[in-house]
Amino acid sequence: MIILAFPEKLKALRLENGLTQDELGEKLYLSRASISSYEIGRNEPTIETIIAVSDLFNVTTDELLK
Repeated sequence: MIILAFPEKLKALRLENGLTQDELGEKLYLSRASISSYEIGRNEPTIETIIAVSDLFNVTTDELLK
């Protein structure tokens, strides 16, 4: 399953909230490299990561994935 919307939305939410990749990684207990790979679409996040992003930015998982 390829999630096309997630990379762009993750980056947009991160930037809107004034976070670096390092800072977002710290909040999600992930490395900066993981955040980078999600933002460029190299790797797909786990469902747990999608839910964590949803909770952190107060958006629905549907908003992240569609």
